[in-house]
Amino acid sequence: MDLDKQRDVFEAIVLPHLDALYGFALVLTRDPAEAEDLVQDTYVRALQFFHRYEQGTNCKAWLFTIMKRIFLNRVPQRAREVLCPEQTQHGDNDELIESLDSHMNVMNAVHGGRDEIFRQDVVKALELLPDSFRVVVVLRDIEGFSYSEIAHMLDCPMGTVMSRLSRGRDLLRQLLRAYANVDNQHEPNVKGLSPNA
Repeated sequence: MDLDKQRDVFEAIVLPHLDALYGFALVLTRDPAEAEDLVQDTYVRALQFFHRYEQGTNCKAWLFTIMKRIFLNRVPQRAREVLCPEQTQHGDNDELIESLDSHMNVMNAVHGGRDEIFRQDVVKALELLPDSFRVVVVLRDIEGFSYSEIAHMLDCPMGTVMSRLSRGRDLLRQLLRAYANVDNQHEPNVKGLSPNA
């Protein structure tokens, strides 16, 4: 296949996933400029190694795996905290609870009436999740990857993926319940949830 034809095939397969890649990059970096750089580097790396991609397989999973590897190589310490929290030191549950409570208090103070749409509440609640939970919730519930695909992407056992997803969903439900009850000054009950899953 000549280079022009290969590039056309590459763009037809990869371009539909750019928005999803940017969303995942934001989850990893929490910074729009860094996320854009990460997407660009992923696109370039994918083009460079497109000859290794097996057509007919899950292209989005392949791209997300490339992105994760670039992120791990670029900022190893931050990447380990996001993707492999069991390999780094975490604060105890009280620190997690205090951090979440302080975030909720700030958001409750500026939230005002219930004019915010539900989607914005979900985005805010996702932002409050510990990184390792947020990544798995986004990969499974927003991007639709299977447990095995996520385990492969994150290089961790499927049981770890399932545990993080369960804990992340539980915490997300509590945070969303707090938003629903914001007028009554209810705060999420996050006791018993640990970032180490």
